[in-house]
Amino acid sequence: MDDKTKDIYFSNEALAKFVAAEGKTLEKVICHLWQNNLNPNEALEIIDNVELHFTDGQKLTISCNEEGDGLDVIDFNPGQTARELREEFDGKIKLFQVNASTTKMWEDVIGKKLVHVRVTKQNDFYKADSVMVNFGEEGRTISIAPLDGLIIDYYEED
Repeated sequence: MDDKTKDIYFSNEALAKFVAAEGKTLEKVICHLWQNNLNPNEALEIIDNVELHFTDGQKLTISCNEEGDGLDVIDFNPGQTARELREEFDGKIKLFQVNASTTKMWEDVIGKKLVHVRVTKQNDFYKADSVMVNFGEEGRTISIAPLDGLIIDYYEED
């Protein structure tokens, strides 16, 4: 099987974190963006991860996996990540935190319960290509695009 077509799957730990988040009420959404200034004429911003914060103090952070070819659920330390990026890229890649709770994408689901996190099952495994977070009448999809980071969109039933 060619590596470029190899399917990537969620770990049991990531799946357990999805299940643990179900039934919790969404309090806020934080997005962490990478801003790439390596070429000053073409600054590029990508969403590195999205944190769903719940009213009970818990959070669910969805990000790219370490290889950048699938999604994962991570424990994220923004201060440490910002320092590592500053050292590795001499300040040309910066990490920004944005409270996305009042954006059109998220404002309608703040205060709603996360009913279900849906992932695609393939045989006995769950593909790490996208997730759908279901808030009852509203849903959002989070997927990954190579070189573009996370893609967040409205979910619409086919």
